[in-house]
Amino acid sequence: METTEYQHQDVLIFEKTSKTPYIKLDKPNGEIELRGSSIPENTREFYYKFNRWMAEYTANPAAKTNVKFALMYMNSSSAVVITRMLRMLDDMIGMKTEVEIDWYYEADDLEMKEIGEYYDEIMKCKINLHEVERL
Repeated sequence: METTEYQHQDVLIFEKTSKTPYIKLDKPNGEIELRGSSIPENTREFYYKFNRWMAEYTANPAAKTNVKFALMYMNSSSAVVITRMLRMLDDMIGMKTEVEIDWYYEADDLEMKEIGEYYDEIMKCKINLHEVERL
């Protein structure tokens, strides 16, 4: 099996660009954070390392996983990635791990609020919605 730079990496950080979010994946501390806008030109390519890290993490998660979403906007292909990630987190619940998800949205952004509410309805994990002035 080919080894790539993301495999078995405890912490991965992707810096924010105008089209991609800041992402922090911290295995030892059980922290996952996505902040900014997610409108990459090639979503599959951009999220490849993220998805591989998540698959590895969910097989052996920390005792508690804290997830923070503070997205100003995401395109439909990014929503597919986020939904898949949330389902992976839901699957971890039976593995003696606690999952806490915080969804931040700007006060005037009804769309991102409704997306957070939708995810809260369809997922087993509780999603805490937080209205803020600015992300």
